[in-house]
Amino acid sequence: MIKWRNILYSITLAANCLLCFLLIFYDRLVVPSLLQVAGRAHPLFLHFPIVLFILFIAWIWIVPKKIFHSLDLFDSISRWLLLSTAFTAALTALMGIFLSKEPGYNPDSLVWHKWSGVLISLLTFCWYSSYETLNRKKIVLAISSLSCVIVLMIAGDLGADITHGDNFLFAPVSKNEIKKKVALSDAFVFADMVKPILDTKCMSCHNSKKAKGELVMETQQLLQKGGKDGVLWDTTDANLSLILQRIHLPEEEKKHMPPAGKPQLTEQEVAILYNWIKHGANFNMKVTELEPTDTLRVIAQTIFKSSDEDETYDFAAASEKTIQKLNTNYRAVYPLAEESPGIAVDFFGAAFFKSDQLKDLLEIKTQLVSLNLDKMPVTDNDLQTIGQFTNLRKLNLSFSKITGNGLPALDKLIHLKEISLTNTSIKKEDIEKLASLKELHHIFIWNSGISVADANAIRKKYPMLDLETGMRVDTMYLKINPPAILTDQAVIVDTPIQLRMKHFVPGITIHYSTDGTVPDSINSPLYTDKTFIDKPGLMKAKAFKKGWNGSDVVEYRFYKATYKADTVILLKPADSNYKAKGGRTINDFVKGSQNFGDGKWIAFRNNNMECLMVFPKTITAQNITISSLVNPGGWVFPPKDVKIFGGTSEGSLKLLYHLSPPKDTMLTSNYMIPYECKIAPTALKYIKVVAEPFGRIPKSFIPVPVKEEKKVADNKDKTAKPVVAVKKEKPKPPNYNGWFFIDEIFVN
Repeated sequence: MIKWRNILYSITLAANCLLCFLLIFYDRLVVPSLLQVAGRAHPLFLHFPIVLFILFIAWIWIVPKKIFHSLDLFDSISRWLLLSTAFTAALTALMGIFLSKEPGYNPDSLVWHKWSGVLISLLTFCWYSSYETLNRKKIVLAISSLSCVIVLMIAGDLGADITHGDNFLFAPVSKNEIKKKVALSDAFVFADMVKPILDTKCMSCHNSKKAKGELVMETQQLLQKGGKDGVLWDTTDANLSLILQRIHLPEEEKKHMPPAGKPQLTEQEVAILYNWIKHGANFNMKVTELEPTDTLRVIAQTIFKSSDEDETYDFAAASEKTIQKLNTNYRAVYPLAEESPGIAVDFFGAAFFKSDQLKDLLEIKTQLVSLNLDKMPVTDNDLQTIGQFTNLRKLNLSFSKITGNGLPALDKLIHLKEISLTNTSIKKEDIEKLASLKELHHIFIWNSGISVADANAIRKKYPMLDLETGMRVDTMYLKINPPAILTDQAVIVDTPIQLRMKHFVPGITIHYSTDGTVPDSINSPLYTDKTFIDKPGLMKAKAFKKGWNGSDVVEYRFYKATYKADTVILLKPADSNYKAKGGRTINDFVKGSQNFGDGKWIAFRNNNMECLMVFPKTITAQNITISSLVNPGGWVFPPKDVKIFGGTSEGSLKLLYHLSPPKDTMLTSNYMIPYECKIAPTALKYIKVVAEPFGRIPKSFIPVPVKEEKKVADNKDKTAKPVVAVKKEKPKPPNYNGWFFIDEIFVN
C-alpha cells in the first residue's frame, strides 16, 4: 500500500510542477486538439476533489478515533483521502488551464478562478507533504482545514459565475434577486418579456466572462452588436434572424441553441422573441402601445395577469361533443384552461362570416366568457345575439361595422370586464351607454371617433374606466390602415404582371419593395397604376399620409416555375375532405388562397404527403419550392419534416434536400408560405417529395373532456321493470393530429 501511495505522490508532485510551469508561460500556451478534449472534461472531473476533500474533513473531525483498534489504520485512511484529493485537484486544475485557452472566455474573468483552483491543488499537496507536522496540533489542523474550505468555496463560486452567470451560488438568498411583480400597464416588451428569456436561457453562455461565439447579451449595445457570426436578428424578416434559426435547429445539431441538455425555450418564449423582432426589436416599446389583438399583447396578458383576475366559475362545463360540433374552419371553440368550464371563441375569415354563426353559440351561452370578433363584419343586429351571452368577460369588436346605436343591447353583460372597439365609428356619447356595466374597466378605442379630449372627459366622469386610446399626447399621430391588394392572390410570373393596390383614404401614397426590405416613404419605389412585377419574390407594401404614422406592412408573394411536370402521382392518398384535383393540383399552376376550403388545396393528416413528379425530358433543377399554408386556429401547421429526392430514373432517386421547418402554433397565425429548397444544379427526370405532417397538436388546442356524473336510479317503485343493460361499443378516440396543406410545387 505504501508503494502505491508513493507512486501516486510522485505523480501528484509532477502534476503540480507542470501546473506551475504552465502558469509561468500561460500567455504562450497553445493547447493541441487532444488536450482540448481533456480540458472540456474539467466541469465533470472537478467534482472528484470536492467530494474527496469533504470526506477527508469529515473523517478527521467527525469520525471518532476510539472505534479503531489501531490508530495506524485511521491514519492510513486519512493519508489516502488527502493524497487522492491532492491528486484529483492537480488534474482538475490542469484541465481548467487547457479549457481556459479556448475562445469564448474573458481572460479577466478567469484570473481569480484560475489562481484559486491552482491554490487548492498546492495547499492540499503541501498538507499531505507535511501531514505529520500539521496534524500534531488541533489549532494548526483547524487553520489548514478552514483555509482549504474557504479557497474551495471561492473557486467554486467563481467557476459557477463563469458558467451560469453572476452570483449564481448565492442568488436564491440574495435580497436583490426578489423581482417585483410588474403590472400590465407598466410592462415593457423587452425588459419584462424578452430579457427574462435571455437571462434564463442564454446568459449562462453569453456573458462577459464566457462569451461563446464572441456574443455577449448583458447590455442593449452588446446585443445589437452580435457575435462572430453576425447580428442576431433581421427586422425585415424575423425568420431570417440568426437567433431564431439557431433556436429552430434540431436539438442534436451542434449549433442548436440553447445547447442540448440545457433548458430549452418553450413555444411561448419562441413566440415572444419572434414577434418582438417582427415589431422591429424595439427596446423601449411598452406592452400597452400594442394593439389589443397583437400576439405580444395577448401573451403579455397571460404573463402579467394578477392573482385577483383569476376566476372560478359557478356554471357547469359544456360537453366535449358540443364543443367539437361548434368547431369549424372559421370558428375556433376551446376551453380557457384545463379543468375550466369557461369557453373562448375566435372567428376567422371575414368573407365567410354569417350572423347565424353567432346564433349557433347560444348553445354554450352560459359557458362563453371570451368572444373574439376582430375584423369580422359584425353589425348592430348581431349585438342582439351577443347580448344573450351573459357570462362574457371579454369581447373584441375591433374593425367591425357596429355603431353606437347597437351598444344598449349589451346592457345585460353584467360580468363584462373588457371590450375592444378599436377602428369602429363609436363616439364619446356611445361610451356612456356602457357605463351601467359595473365590472367593465377596460375599453380599447384606438382609431375610433373619440378624440383625446373626449377620452380625457370620459376618464374624468368615469374614473373607474381605463380607456386605451393608443395616444399619450394630442400631437401623437395615428397609424393609417394598410393598403388593399387587388392583384389575384399569389400570382405565378411568366410575363410582367400589373400590380394592383388601393387605399380608401384620400391623399394616401403607397410605397413598395421587392427585395424583402420594409418600404419607407423616401427611398422605396412609389406605387402607381403602371407598376409591373417581372420577377418572383416577396413584395411588401406600406401606406403613408402626412400627419399619420405609416401603416403596417402587407406582403404579397409572386412565384415562378420554369418546368412543368407531365404527371404528378400521389403515392399516398390525400384526406378525403381536401383532395381537390389530386396530383394534378400540385402542378396546375393555380394558387390557393388563405381559405383552405377553396378547393385548390390538398391536405394530409395521418399519412405523409408523398408525390412523384415525372418530367417529359431531363431538366436542370436548382430550386424546388413547396407552397403551403399555416393556420393553427384551423389545426393547419407547418410540416414536421420535408425530404426531396431526385434522379434520372425512378429506381435511382437520391436525397437532394432535407428541411425541418420552424414550428408555428400561434392561434392568430394565418398565412401562405413557400418552403424553398435550393440545390446544386442537377439533371433530373423524376422528383419525389415527402412531407411529414405536424403530428399530434399541442395540448392547449385539445378540448378538455367533461366528466359525466353517474346517476344512481332511486328504485322505490318495486313494480318498475328492471333496466336491461346494453353493452356499448367503446367510442373511437378523436383525431387530434394537425393538417399539412399543399397546392403547388414549383421547379426553378
